[in-house]
Amino acid sequence: MNEEDDIDVELLSKTQIKREADDLVLLGKKIADLSQDQFDAMPLSETLKEALVVARKLNKGGAIKRQFKYIGKLLRGMDVEPITQAIERQLDKDRAATARLHLMEQWRDQLVEQGDKALGEFLEVFPTADRQHLRQLQRKAKLELEKQKPPVSARKIFQYIKEISTTD
Repeated sequence: MNEEDDIDVELLSKTQIKREADDLVLLGKKIADLSQDQFDAMPLSETLKEALVVARKLNKGGAIKRQFKYIGKLLRGMDVEPITQAIERQLDKDRAATARLHLMEQWRDQLVEQGDKALGEFLEVFPTADRQHLRQLQRKAKLELEKQKPPVSARKIFQYIKEISTTD
């Protein structure tokens, strides 16, 4: 270690060190909040994985706080960049799935409310869709809406859009 390294170490204030420790605890909490599939896909050491499994089982009190402090301590000794990137990839997948879901909902709403105009636009985007089947569902959905009945046909339109959009 040379003098520059010593100066860099001295420049970190106590507040900065605490802030970084808190950030690592928050990272541990983010990891613990992931779904089981997402959690399993994370690049974690066995020790950290075990500590996180314990934290996921705890539900209140000082024990969970102590466990996350321990997780933060474990993270301090690791390169957290791959973990952070893996979390971002998981969140990006979730955001993309949510965006696809919203797009399908918009198509459904347009097909129910706008009729033939929306159907023409939909068929331009999804040319393999069954026009006749969609028209029947549209008519039924419009009737259900007018008679204030449960939106069974609107749900069927949504399912059909979901089916068509995953095959195209």
